[in-house]
Amino acid sequence: MEYENYIKRMEKIRRLSTPALDSINDADGYSRLLCDSFNRIGELAAANREFLDSSLYPVLRSDSITDSELASLICFADDLICAERAESIDLPIAYMVSDSLVSDAVDHKDLYEQIRRYDTQTGVVYELMNVTKRIRAYPEITGRYRRIGFKLGDFFWALLKKETFGKISDPQLKQIILTNARYSIAFFEDITNDPEMNALQLSRLQRMYDICSDPFYQTLLEGYDWDYHRFRTLQYYQMALDNNNTAGFNEEQINVIYRKGRELREFWSEKQDYLTRMIGIEEDTPCIDALVYRSEYLNGSITKEEYQTRVLAIYEKRDRSSYATGKIYANLQIPVDLLHSVDPDHVTEHEKDMLYDIYKDVIGYAFRMPNGSGLSSMLEYFYEIIDGFVEIPSRMTFEEAVLQCMAAMHPPTYAHSQMVGQLTECLCSHMIRLMPELLVGVCDTKSAGDVRERRGDILHYAYHAALCHDFGKISIIDTVFMYGRRLLDMEFELIRTHPKSGCELMSRFSSTRPYAEVALGHHKWYDNSGGYPADFDTGKSKVKPIIDIVFCADCLDAATDIIGRSYQKGKQLSDFISELKEGSGTRYAPWLFELFQDRAVYEDITYLLKNGRQKNYRDMYYMLREMHER
Repeated sequence: MEYENYIKRMEKIRRLSTPALDSINDADGYSRLLCDSFNRIGELAAANREFLDSSLYPVLRSDSITDSELASLICFADDLICAERAESIDLPIAYMVSDSLVSDAVDHKDLYEQIRRYDTQTGVVYELMNVTKRIRAYPEITGRYRRIGFKLGDFFWALLKKETFGKISDPQLKQIILTNARYSIAFFEDITNDPEMNALQLSRLQRMYDICSDPFYQTLLEGYDWDYHRFRTLQYYQMALDNNNTAGFNEEQINVIYRKGRELREFWSEKQDYLTRMIGIEEDTPCIDALVYRSEYLNGSITKEEYQTRVLAIYEKRDRSSYATGKIYANLQIPVDLLHSVDPDHVTEHEKDMLYDIYKDVIGYAFRMPNGSGLSSMLEYFYEIIDGFVEIPSRMTFEEAVLQCMAAMHPPTYAHSQMVGQLTECLCSHMIRLMPELLVGVCDTKSAGDVRERRGDILHYAYHAALCHDFGKISIIDTVFMYGRRLLDMEFELIRTHPKSGCELMSRFSSTRPYAEVALGHHKWYDNSGGYPADFDTGKSKVKPIIDIVFCADCLDAATDIIGRSYQKGKQLSDFISELKEGSGTRYAPWLFELFQDRAVYEDITYLLKNGRQKNYRDMYYMLREMHER
């Protein structure tokens, strides 16, 4: 029961952190609701910490786990990733539990238990790979989980050999082995330009396909759903060409996938009703057609224009109100496919209209997401849209798109970005008044006079740099969402990726490129003795003063916001100024403490922290309300 209660609390925390607007009649009510919600989150999080510290962690550290504890842990790990709803409740804890279960089975040299435990761990590790592959700036993190996934896959593939498989007596274990051998092919996702891995993936797919008609396996697995097995194998063939064949399959290999695509369409048409019931989700013919059209386009059977026309026709028929797994695919994966069909260096006028409509649609779909549910499955597609974004300055810039995505998926982070932007602009304005010489170099200024002369340009730069400082968090929103317990080391590792991730994303687009270095450095201490990333020296940056201001504004808002970012008691401005003094010259720029001693600065910052923050949350409420009602 205590395991079930932990899951229920985590689900409730997710709902509380992005509360529904249905019962809210005004903007001030929204702010009060956020405050009340985070107070309740604090209570739930305390209960979670008590459960973890007194119940779960001692069991995981124990030298011997009882049979009843093992049974509870296995169910707990499965429920934490909630495969049925494609929703991760607490993936890092699921990994800890599954890893402990595997170690226990290995220690006891129990092959049958190892099969069961590796089954659980395969699902958990795949989800971790899915989460971390969004962090393109740190491929080594994804690589770590991919290697574990391949090792698990090799375990099942070895057991699938006829001389070994035939010796296993338990029919259920045979099904687990075959299912996980097939599922392990998913660990090839997002491997780019590796001919050896591409060949291995296709050979394993062919082996899975051949097993469908092999009398040896059919005899040993009487009653196994071979139709479902064939469908999934054919579907995996098509998924190999994700993102416009970034894997780099050659022409011959694409032709193989193309032929399997035509077979998939025929098979689905023949078995659609049965397969839909077996899959248990709202997956329909248009999604299958979209996959097949992609292989036809990459094969050269249809032109790019024909491909876009056909897929757009499918997209227009989607269910815009459903967040079931198959419908999320239609609303988000199809836009990803269309996005990857566009050449960013030569965008036609028709494609500009198409992309703008898609951007509006997918952002609106995110805003209407019911109370934070479906976030895990949506993030995978959303990040692909952001990562492959094609900027259309006359219609939608990258800055506008990411800010709206942030507001839709995690409103508190959006409000934080707005607040950091305003605090930065305020501090920068007073610096121009009081100490302009410290800003020389920003916006190519040569003197204090230049700084005063170009006040508007500098304030515009500082505000937008601050507004974009957390763009890297869009890839780890589900980690940012983790209010229900203390973060684990693996989560801190993910959090520390966001400055570099943001910098790399922003460097690709004209609307955000000038601010990329500020995003990279906004967690570095003034003297570079602390913070991250370790390999970036802010002292060599022309915009170091802006980096130092954004660092200060970021810390100030995080420390004092008690409306929508923390369930901990916020600090007073006077407390933060004391921290400024204590960290002057190391963590904080020495001139910041001096700046806060100015009465006008103190009064403006005090106003922003109270009235300005309240206004930001009111404005966010109106934006959320408008998007929900569209």
